[in-house]
Amino acid sequence: MRPEDNFGFAFILKKGTMKGIGSSHSRRKPRRRPAQDLAVAPRSVIVRALKKSHKELELKDQTLVQTRRELETSHRRYEDIYDIAPAGFVTFTDQGLIQEINLPAVRILDHNRSRMLGLPFVRFIAKADHKKFLEHLARCSRNFEPTRPLSVELQVARKVTENPTFIELLTIPVIEKQASKSVFRNVFRDITRLKEMQEAHRWLAAIVESSDDAIIGIDLDGKIISCNKGASQLYGYSPEELIGKPVAILTPPDLQHRETTILKHAKHGEVIEHYETVRQHKGGNRIEVSLTISPIKDASGKIIGASKTARDVTQRKRSEKELTETLTREQAANRAKDDFLAALSHELRTPLNPVLLLASDSANDPDLPPQTRTNFETIRKNIELEARLIDDLLDLTCITHGKLVLNWSELDAHEILKDAVSTILNEIEKKQIVVKLDLRAEGHKIFGDAVRLQQVFWNVLKNAVKFTHNDGQIKIESQTLPGDKLLINITDTGIGMNPVEIEHVFGAFSQGTHHFGGLGLGLAISRAIVELHSGSIRASSLGKGNGSTFSIELPLVKLSEKKETKRMQPAPIPIPFAEKKSRQHLHVLLVEDHEPTRLALTQLLLHRRYKVSGAASLAQARSLMGKNKKISLLISDIGLPDGSGYDLMSEFQKKFGSKGIALTGYGTEEDVARSQSSGFTVHLTKPVRIESLENALTAVTGKKITDKVFINNGMPR
Repeated sequence: MRPEDNFGFAFILKKGTMKGIGSSHSRRKPRRRPAQDLAVAPRSVIVRALKKSHKELELKDQTLVQTRRELETSHRRYEDIYDIAPAGFVTFTDQGLIQEINLPAVRILDHNRSRMLGLPFVRFIAKADHKKFLEHLARCSRNFEPTRPLSVELQVARKVTENPTFIELLTIPVIEKQASKSVFRNVFRDITRLKEMQEAHRWLAAIVESSDDAIIGIDLDGKIISCNKGASQLYGYSPEELIGKPVAILTPPDLQHRETTILKHAKHGEVIEHYETVRQHKGGNRIEVSLTISPIKDASGKIIGASKTARDVTQRKRSEKELTETLTREQAANRAKDDFLAALSHELRTPLNPVLLLASDSANDPDLPPQTRTNFETIRKNIELEARLIDDLLDLTCITHGKLVLNWSELDAHEILKDAVSTILNEIEKKQIVVKLDLRAEGHKIFGDAVRLQQVFWNVLKNAVKFTHNDGQIKIESQTLPGDKLLINITDTGIGMNPVEIEHVFGAFSQGTHHFGGLGLGLAISRAIVELHSGSIRASSLGKGNGSTFSIELPLVKLSEKKETKRMQPAPIPIPFAEKKSRQHLHVLLVEDHEPTRLALTQLLLHRRYKVSGAASLAQARSLMGKNKKISLLISDIGLPDGSGYDLMSEFQKKFGSKGIALTGYGTEEDVARSQSSGFTVHLTKPVRIESLENALTAVTGKKITDKVFINNGMPR
């Protein structure tokens, strides 16, 4: 600033007069006056000039203060923006020493700002990237172009236990005019998440490329945008041949319309999963594939295309077809086997029926000599044994196919056990075996099938009697176990078992090293029945000659427990032993194609004073039904030469409204249920003892017993 400006005036003397005070508007440029001229100026003039100069100085000072305030406001605004910027800013010297740094940068580097100033920036970079950072500084120094920032990716120094952090550093070299030194202005951002996403994308790309599935990307016009190696292998096209082509080239001509539908679903954002269809190879052959279509969206969520993943299921389809064919053949074979066993059972039972009927009737005939009755009793026992073998075969078949049906009810296990003992009392007495009952279990109520559980106990007890010597002992114990379980132990003093025999004792057709007759099915069937009751059965022995113990565990009934029946089917009810009564007013239609059985039954019924009309076929039975106005009872076989006993029973009920007894060699649960649905009151499975027939007749004709009854041949099943 010039001196005359500072004072704000100038003295120009012209003809003794002072003019042109401190103004650039003077016509003539003021001359510089010597200092002594001031002394000759009037005092008032000097005062006025000084006052004016003072006012100008005050005005300029106010302007400076305002300017300073504006600068301070601008600086604070800059600092605020500097510290809230979404990126890190840092300035360091050409030696890398930090001059200034903003808060976002401090947060990313995870240090204290005041302690960072003056320190080398490299201290906050992971050691593995020190060399890279120094090379970056050197490159910035060599390429001193402020308009072209240089970038580098660096890893931030962190503790070993912490996850790594990465930054992208952009550096602009700047020369400070006042210091005439170069500094580096830097901006950086945290790219850790970006690198993770990039890494994930690389992994995903590698997975897609290495996948055996064919993966292609298409736009909304159905044009192929990308494909993986699996697509080339499946369809036979190279990537160059696929990209840019319509996806329809992979679809057989007769399925092109489906491709349009698929694309329409993709445009609406729908996902199609595991859609099995057919695609076409470059060579023209058709490929069976499982297709998954998913929409592809951009960053804003807009659908821009779809991905199609195809898996070749040709081999699977071929295998499924072969498996289906194999399964069909096996099912047919199983049906044929079941039909064969049913037919075999029928054919084996039928000849036994008249023998058992006559033998059991004669064994109870008081008019015959004792020896003769004993002989008939021997015949009866052997026929029943033969029937038991047939039953075991059928039971095993039902268990194998999961067709064994249980009739559930609340039972007293002790009573069932006693009933089983009573069925083998003759064998026990014959061998003079001592049976000790020690039934101490406080709780012995269980849910189960009474007939099937008696079959289990009967099998175990029968074995105990069979393998125990004369004058031996069998001990039957029960006790309550923790967890609401009932344990029943049946221990004998018989021949015992070795470990190998124990391991296989519950196997089908297993008899160990002993041969006492039978097929070795009883224990296998028993185990299956116990397991169906949610129980267990096991065998133990101390070795040869030391007897055996069979332990059966069954769940007890809880007070609050209610168990639903697995299948609604009427359970057998006890039938009192029938006395021989006069039935001369009851007319029985007997339909049986097996002549010996028909003759034996006719003889036994006549002996009990029933009126009997016999028929060997469905046609003969219908003829007799047409000739008689009243028939009181139908006893019929199921398998007849010209039809079914089920159909006959339906016709009989419609005509006479009377009851019927099915007497047949078919004895499965399905057979029994079908008899019931056809109208039969009782289902007897051949061979039949005379006691079972008499009980059935009482159940059907007695005045007090009107329920339907389904019983077998009278032996425990």
